[in-house]
Amino acid sequence: MPPSSNISGQSPHPPGTGATVDRWLTYLEALHPTEIDLGLDRVLMVLRRLFPRKPSARIITVAGTNGKGSAVASLEALLRAAGRRTGAYTSPHLESYNERVRLDGSDIDDASLVSAFERVEAARRNISLTYFEFGTLAAFVAFSEAEVEDWLLEVGLGGRLDAVNVLDADIAIITSVDIDHVAFLGDNREVIGFEKAGILRPKIPAVYADSDPPRSVLQQVAAQKVDLALAGRDYRLLDAEDGEGQVPARLVLDYQGWKVKLPNGPLPVPSVAAAVVALRVLEPGMDVSVIERTLECLKVPGRFEQMSANPDVFVDVGHNPHAAGWLAGRLAALKSANRRVLAVYAALGDKDVEGVFDAMKSVVDKWWLAGLDVPRGLSSDMLGDRAAGAGLSECRQAETVDAAITAAQASARPQDLIVIFGSFFTVAEARTRLTPISARRRLELFLDVDDRREIAPGLEVTDVLRSDASELYQAQLSRFRKSSGEADALVAMEGATLGVPLVACAFEYSFMDGTMGEVAGEKFVQAANVALDRHIPLVCFSASGGARVQEGFLALIQMAKTAAVLERMKQQGIPYISVITDLVYGEVSASLAMLGDLNIAEPDARSGASYPEVIQQVELEGLPDGFQGSQFLLERGAVDMILDRRQLRERIAHILAKFAGRDQPGRAEENSHP
Repeated sequence: MPPSSNISGQSPHPPGTGATVDRWLTYLEALHPTEIDLGLDRVLMVLRRLFPRKPSARIITVAGTNGKGSAVASLEALLRAAGRRTGAYTSPHLESYNERVRLDGSDIDDASLVSAFERVEAARRNISLTYFEFGTLAAFVAFSEAEVEDWLLEVGLGGRLDAVNVLDADIAIITSVDIDHVAFLGDNREVIGFEKAGILRPKIPAVYADSDPPRSVLQQVAAQKVDLALAGRDYRLLDAEDGEGQVPARLVLDYQGWKVKLPNGPLPVPSVAAAVVALRVLEPGMDVSVIERTLECLKVPGRFEQMSANPDVFVDVGHNPHAAGWLAGRLAALKSANRRVLAVYAALGDKDVEGVFDAMKSVVDKWWLAGLDVPRGLSSDMLGDRAAGAGLSECRQAETVDAAITAAQASARPQDLIVIFGSFFTVAEARTRLTPISARRRLELFLDVDDRREIAPGLEVTDVLRSDASELYQAQLSRFRKSSGEADALVAMEGATLGVPLVACAFEYSFMDGTMGEVAGEKFVQAANVALDRHIPLVCFSASGGARVQEGFLALIQMAKTAAVLERMKQQGIPYISVITDLVYGEVSASLAMLGDLNIAEPDARSGASYPEVIQQVELEGLPDGFQGSQFLLERGAVDMILDRRQLRERIAHILAKFAGRDQPGRAEENSHP
């Protein structure tokens, strides 16, 4: 997501050969006087230099106020399942610009992206392009070089004058028309509908995903003799299951007698349905069962994406009243008498914040209003004033999204639901904080690049007990191995952090409930023995998932072994640091969580997975709110500090340097004084 563009009028110096993606993006940001400059003339001139003729691939263009990304993702997955090679261009991105250009379902690599930028730069000569225009042409180049068969192009703003529209679509999808981007598109649905209908072409097939299109869209359809499939007229969505007072898990798409079951899941069903109708036009022979299986597991980052459980935490990029209305419906379906909805909301100043409040206030029990430190971002005070004007109660303010998430989690009970929404900026911040990372990736980020060595990678699970549940267990274990890429729940490495030699190990989140403690415990013991042999510290990210066993006796053996080796480390004065992440449970993992010389918790760590009601039945007394959270653990002395994931590497390195009697991290010889 670009910052404000160049307003100085001075032409920036182009990146040299071999420049990084970041260097190119900085250049793109400064290339044009304004961030948004609608019009096709500049783009068309450069396009003709790059592509004298229309690309031979099929062009699928998707416009709409909301739901565009879901339609693109759905059709992309379906076309790939049909054996087609796809290229998808979407915007904005959440974490990396590469997300905007997908080749056969994967983000473009840096080298290919830079190559595309270089080709656009050579072709544009003295023509000034906006950040979006330059990136759009680069996506076209990347698709052409990769020889993909289907180009799926998401409109950035409007349609008629958007850079994507320089290519004639072979089929078009309009997901919805509502009021947004008023300064550029107008303040009513008829005017906005005319802009979005600009992606239509004479006699091409098109899909409109809503049953109430503006007249301006239908007028363009008639004038250009477009073959339109209109929701509610040409295809319908029906409940697949009966259930009084229940939201159906699936819906049935009925398109002229052709029926497909669609999941009523995290993506807006109208957008998914439009993609399936478009697929029927593009690949009429595709098997229905393949379509249904493909859609069943489809997720899109940032679209009602569940980040964690107990409490459930969702993020959503909805930023206008239309999107907020859909989100409110999803939340209402999950809410109950004993389940509160807590909202973290941060927004841009040019959005209809009051309309969002109005759409959401019936389902939200508590609000945390956060500031956004980005161009056009509202501060928490400004957002609070607008909330007061909208008549909202139960509002609290926080300077940042991160602080608001921390406060909401501290207030939440395990059965509650937290939703974090308002813009791509909001969700990007939240996902940086909340996205679970694999054990291997965690260690790669924590340890220096040089001289990393994995410890005991060949240990394998053996079914010592040969229990009746063995076959089921092995199937579960196989599934976890496939999803994580790991053989077992613990990854251990010897290396250094900012030059401080140490051993580090981490439990793999994907193995929740799925591995035998004999391997996890044995691998931890071997990692601790390396630390003992070399007399270097041990750091364990000790509670991010499973390490469960089939029978409690084996767990006790492994916990005894791990406790014994830690006692040996203590006797020799070798530091052990425990970092608690995610949930603290799973026998061997949990046994290590509070045994450190220093116990650190990440902000989202929780002790135990049981609901308070279950624990109260055992304890026979009430429990305070937030008693399982990291802040509660800190206040009661169970942990020594709370550190964000991004702080761990530097802080732990400095702490270990102090243990070693040095002022700064670094190897001993680097810290010696003459």
